[in-house]
Amino acid sequence: MAMSWKHGERGEVRVFEDEQELSTDLVDYIADLSEAAVKERGVFAVALSGGSLIGLMGKLCEAPYDKTVDWSKWYVFWVDERVVAKNHVDSNYKLAKEAFLSKVSMSCLGSS
Repeated sequence: MAMSWKHGERGEVRVFEDEQELSTDLVDYIADLSEAAVKERGVFAVALSGGSLIGLMGKLCEAPYDKTVDWSKWYVFWVDERVVAKNHVDSNYKLAKEAFLSKVSMSCLGSS
């Protein structure tokens, strides 16, 4: 079970027992943010920095998120992409594509 506490005015700190618990909490949070943003603004924008975060987001393509996330309203941006080919082992784009973007129709990402 995750432990959490307030960190002054800066927000909440959460500590998880394992990666599975972290991943579940993370995708719950992202799915909730996505839903709220789509309701409020009609779109959801996310900036991916790469690394292990991208791999954890792969759960967004699994039940129940695969039925609730409106991918057609998503805009994905890169904030820390390396200067390598998109199919290079160090490419954050490659990580994201393998983890979850390839499981979503690219035509529905940002098509609104």
